[in-house]
Amino acid sequence: MLALSRTIPEYVRSVGSFQYKGKTYLLVNNFVSSPYMKCDVCGNYPIIDVSVIRNEDGGKLNACHNCIDRITNQNVSSWFKTYRKKRENIMENRKYIDALSSILAAYEQNELTFNILSEDVEKLRKTFVQMCNGLNPRTKQKQLAERYIS
Repeated sequence: MLALSRTIPEYVRSVGSFQYKGKTYLLVNNFVSSPYMKCDVCGNYPIIDVSVIRNEDGGKLNACHNCIDRITNQNVSSWFKTYRKKRENIMENRKYIDALSSILAAYEQNELTFNILSEDVEKLRKTFVQMCNGLNPRTKQKQLAERYIS
């Protein structure tokens, strides 16, 4: 989860500066609003996915997903949607991630209290990395993990 969280500042910097109404802006934040907010660019209400942009004078605007994509000429909203989905997947798969981490560490230190096939170790490693990267395991991967977790 920490590695995924570290991608946000890097991505925000990668968006770079962009022009809106004759001023230069930078993307400074993106969040899910509660309570709902209004888009300062198009006036749309309610907006849930809010991108905060700041100009060189320090003025800030809240932009909806459509407006941030249009004024940056990039798929900013898609990136954050994917980020949130990966974060959600990691949280949903926490049980598997923690258990596989323990099993793989014990295997590396020859401290497992049960036998595990070397080909299964490789499959479990792949599944572990996949889940740590926010991707959901396939059914067979989940079944294999459960065989050793239970």
